[in-house]
Amino acid sequence: MKFCSSCNVQIATEVRRCPLCSGAVTADERPNEVVYPAFQNKANYHFIKRLLLFLSIVLGASCICVNYLTTIDFWWWTIAVTALMYAWIAVPHAMRRGGNAGGKILMQAVCAAAAVVLLDMETGYRGWSVTYVLPVIFCAGSVSLVLVILCNRTNWAGYVLYQAILAVFGFVPLVLYFTGLSSSLIAALIPSLLAFASIVAMLVFGDKSIKNEFRRRLRF
Repeated sequence: MKFCSSCNVQIATEVRRCPLCSGAVTADERPNEVVYPAFQNKANYHFIKRLLLFLSIVLGASCICVNYLTTIDFWWWTIAVTALMYAWIAVPHAMRRGGNAGGKILMQAVCAAAAVVLLDMETGYRGWSVTYVLPVIFCAGSVSLVLVILCNRTNWAGYVLYQAILAVFGFVPLVLYFTGLSSSLIAALIPSLLAFASIVAMLVFGDKSIKNEFRRRLRF
């Protein structure tokens, strides 16, 4: 194996010049070194996780007690507990190593949608969640997934199922409008049009790999 001292790289092919700097190369006489991965102390990780869980339980219980002793006419502790539940469900899933980016985006959209609807119900339900926030969440999820696909176009088939699910969610605000649960037609049309464009894009640009991915994911 050859070695370039200027670039400090090893060259597997038998060449006289470095392909990077065109400098002269020499025989690599360095001994082979075994590089071990950095050791991760899982015990510390689990301790921190348990500590955060303990603090979350204490915080939730404290909010319930303070709410009961001060302002019993408004149960604001439900808002704090909802935020803690969202943090424990959505944040670890987003920070988990590996996994499909499309699945993470879909999970974040579903958790955020559920969280805002709960917050709306806990504050008297004025309908702001289903009228305005849900369309924004589903639009943001679709756009984020499109950006991921554009950055990794060679593996588009791996995201197509999540794109299809988000497209279905994009029609939810329109259904809520026609059932009387939402009050803004424009806010409902935007994610629906984006979902329709997403489905058309899959039909136009899709190939056999897209169909095979659906069969593999859905097992039919």
